[in-house]
Amino acid sequence: MCIAAICSSGWGAEINSGLTKTRPEMKKRIEALKEREARIPLPALTAEEIASGKRSVNNGRLRSIYLPESWQANRGATPNTQGRAAGAQSVAANLNQQQQAPDYPFKTRLFWIVSRTNDCQYCLGHQELKLRRAGMTDDQIASLDCKWSAFPADEQAAIRLTRKITLTPHLVTDDDLAALKKHYTDAQVADIIQTVAGYNSTNRWTASTGIPQDRSFGGDEPSQLDTPTSAEFSSVETSVAPYDYKPRAAWESRAEVEAAIAACRGRSPLIKLPTMEAARLALAADTPGITPPIWCQAMAYAPQTALRWWKHRQAVARDGKLNPNLKALIAWVTARENRAWYSAAHARTRLNALGVTDDTLYSIGTNEGSFTPAEQATFAFARKLTSAPHTIVDEDIAGLRNLFSDNEVAEIIFLVCDGNSFDRVTEMLRLPLEGGSTTIGQVQ
Repeated sequence: MCIAAICSSGWGAEINSGLTKTRPEMKKRIEALKEREARIPLPALTAEEIASGKRSVNNGRLRSIYLPESWQANRGATPNTQGRAAGAQSVAANLNQQQQAPDYPFKTRLFWIVSRTNDCQYCLGHQELKLRRAGMTDDQIASLDCKWSAFPADEQAAIRLTRKITLTPHLVTDDDLAALKKHYTDAQVADIIQTVAGYNSTNRWTASTGIPQDRSFGGDEPSQLDTPTSAEFSSVETSVAPYDYKPRAAWESRAEVEAAIAACRGRSPLIKLPTMEAARLALAADTPGITPPIWCQAMAYAPQTALRWWKHRQAVARDGKLNPNLKALIAWVTARENRAWYSAAHARTRLNALGVTDDTLYSIGTNEGSFTPAEQATFAFARKLTSAPHTIVDEDIAGLRNLFSDNEVAEIIFLVCDGNSFDRVTEMLRLPLEGGSTTIGQVQ
């Protein structure tokens, strides 16, 4: 099916498929997820691995099987809240280390909001268990779904923006962002936005690959998710799940996109950016003498985060089984779907360097005859996973598996996830486009 036909339908029949309105319904569904079969084969731990004491959550195992190692080691996520495969280290020990961070409960609550908004049942189950371990009662966790007044004003502002960044990033206004700035410093704003963007990436990976829920997690044997709910919250309907989802509008014309990119070049960033020298110092251990892009400068409030993202984006562009052109095209498609103009300009520069003309780029979504059926299917999937992750169904992944190897399918999914993270960081921070050309970084 061509992308235009898919998008004009708005995936209407699937919009609310499987969504749960009340907390008891939600708990029942995330517990039942333990019986799901992954959409990309996920072999069980062998007897030898179990005997050796090896433990890893299903998410980490799937990544380790199908993705290049370099894509996992430096992926752009906040390390104290994302939880990655621990190898021989137990999940409980890994979680105990994460929980030492002062902002762990706060960021986990934001992860819960992102997961409920995206209807990511796998991540939602994990955040339920993490919040229990952090000392929250079931009623306090339930308040995230329908009673934000139970939280302090600064956290309410973060929760409110988190949901909007997740569901409708293209509709986030300067006023929405200013409401967050009333409560947090520039460094905290950058951290919150980067963290929420990372959670949106993780959700799209775990939900679309259909990973089954882990049967034990963080030392819980077993991890029971379908627990009793108090009378106060047993029948209250969610204010977070995406029942208010609306299909995104048709893509803008070429002239409108060029105008938006031009306007991006001169806009003012949301926060006061660290100095370019701070960004250079952050990257010096990996790439001395580099002129960092603006996105890296924005992350220099946390130099280790800036370096991790830098190395991650280099690895994603360099490694893997997919054709470099297709990887860059995925970045272009997610940026167009998210109306992320800084990100779109960077993707266009990558593609031009690879020999892809602007005429070819702008034919996506209108006249795709120059692209193969496999490429067209990838574009359609990328748009759907970007704007409506809660509507991804078995057939979407099965369709890709008919056209690509399982490793390639995993890479396609991951690249869409990664694009959605980069889009949100750069657009929510209102980053101005670099002058002269949209460089990824130039060695001086």
